[in-house]
Amino acid sequence: MLTSSIESQQTPVLGGPLVSVPVLFLVVIPAMIATVVICFMNGLWFVSVGIIGLVVLFVAVEAVILLFHKNTFQLWALQRPWNLISRLLLPLVEIVDSIGAGNTNNCMLTFNQYGKNFCASGEVWLGSHSEVKKSVQNPQGRNYWLGEHPLLPSSVPHGEGGRCVFLLSLASKAVGGTGDHEAFRKCVVDTLLSDASVARESDSISKEVMDSLTADFAKIESGFDFYNSPVGGNQEFWTKYLHHVLFGLDIKNKEVMDTLNSFFTGDMALMHYLYPFGYVPHFNLHSKIEKVAELYEKSPAFKNFKVKAEYNNMTAKELALLMTSIMRIAGVQGSRMLAWFCTSGVIYGNLRIDAREVWDTIDLTNEDDLKKYVLEVSRLSPPVTVSHRVAMEDFSCEIAGKTYNFPKGTKVAIPLVFANIDQDVWGADVWDFKHKRPGLEKNHAGFNSVDGVGNRECPGKGLVMRTMVRILQDLGKERRKQKASA
Repeated sequence: MLTSSIESQQTPVLGGPLVSVPVLFLVVIPAMIATVVICFMNGLWFVSVGIIGLVVLFVAVEAVILLFHKNTFQLWALQRPWNLISRLLLPLVEIVDSIGAGNTNNCMLTFNQYGKNFCASGEVWLGSHSEVKKSVQNPQGRNYWLGEHPLLPSSVPHGEGGRCVFLLSLASKAVGGTGDHEAFRKCVVDTLLSDASVARESDSISKEVMDSLTADFAKIESGFDFYNSPVGGNQEFWTKYLHHVLFGLDIKNKEVMDTLNSFFTGDMALMHYLYPFGYVPHFNLHSKIEKVAELYEKSPAFKNFKVKAEYNNMTAKELALLMTSIMRIAGVQGSRMLAWFCTSGVIYGNLRIDAREVWDTIDLTNEDDLKKYVLEVSRLSPPVTVSHRVAMEDFSCEIAGKTYNFPKGTKVAIPLVFANIDQDVWGADVWDFKHKRPGLEKNHAGFNSVDGVGNRECPGKGLVMRTMVRILQDLGKERRKQKASA
C-alpha cells in the first residue's frame, strides 16, 4: 500500500491555524450565527452583542495588522508559532500577504524598507546571494507551500494509493524525506526529457508552430494582442510547443487542444492549487486535470513506460498527474512569462529599460549572446521570484540591524530575485542591464539553482533556454525586417 509522502517524511510542522477552513465555515461560523440568533430571541441580547463585538474586534485587529504592521507582526509571530495569538491572527495575515508578496514590484518595496532579510507571507525571507545559493544547492525540507503561497493539500497531485507526488512539496531524502522526490524527478527526466523529445524540438511540427508564432508577432503592429490572446500568440505557442516536444501529443487535433486550452489558458487555474482558494468550487479543476492527465498517459512519451523500483514504483497515472501540475505551474506559465519579459519591452521589477534595445544589437546567429540576454533579463525580472524550504534546525538571522531567533520547522523563503541584485556579488552596476557582465552564468539564480547546481533545478531548463534562443532569433529577424521597412 502506498502512503502519503508528506505524512511519512520528517519535515517538522509548527503552529498553524486554530481551526481549518472547512471547520471554520461548516462548524464555527454557523454555530456563532445560531448562538447569536438564539440568544437574541431569548432575551440574552448582551450575549449576541458580545459575540458580534468579538468578531468586529478580530476583523479590526487583522485589518490594522495588514495595513500597517504585517511584516513586524509576522516577525513576532514566526518566533512564537505556538502562541495562541500567533495561531489566531497569523493564518489570515499570511494568506492575504502571500497574494502579492512574490510580485517583483511588491517584494522590492519590502526589500527597500527592511533589506535582504524580513518576514512576509508566513515565512522568513533570507535574501543574500550566499543564503540563496546555500539553500538551492543543499537538500531541503519541504511542505505544502509554493514559494510564497500556501497550498491546498487536496489540490496537489496524489497517486492512486494516496501518496503525494507533487515534487515541490517533497523533502529531500538527506533531510528526512522518503526518497520520493529524487525518484520521481528521475522518472520525469527519463520519461519526458529523452532523445525523442530533443528530436521533436526541431522537427517539422515544431518549425510550423514557431513559424506561426513569428507570424502572430508580425501582427502586433496591426493590433493583435500577442501576449494575452487565448488564440495564437505567446500563450498558445507554449501550450502547443511544450506538449508536442515533451509528450508527442497531436496538437493539430482540435479535441486535444480544446482539452489543453481549457486548463492552460490564462492565469486563474493556478488558484486551484492555492490555500484556501482551492476550496471554492469555481477554482476546483479536478475534472479538467483528469482529462489532461488521461491525454498524457496515452501520449507517445508514455508508450514504453514501466513501473520501476528506481522510481519508487511510480505509476504512469502518478506521473501524468504530477506533470499536469508541473506544466500548469511552471512549464507553460513560467515560459510564457519569460518570453514576455524578453520580447515585449515591458519595464517591470528591476528591469528598468526596454530590453529590446539590447536585443536589436545582438548578432542573432550568436546563440551564446542570446542565452546571456535571456539570463540578464531574468536576473532583473525573473518569472519565478521565490522558492521555499522548511528550516530543519533552529536558526537566527539579522533583520533591520537586529538578530532574531526562529525555531526548527519555520518556513523559509528563498528569494531568487534578491540574490540576483546582491551588490556584494554583482557590484555597483547591479541595476544596469549588461548581458555580457562577468560572472553572469556563474552567479545567476534561476530555475531553482545557482550556476546550474541544485538537486531541485528545473529539469526543463535546457529545453526552455534552447527554445528562447530560437524565439529571439526568429522574432528578432521579423522585428528587424519591420524596422527596416518602417
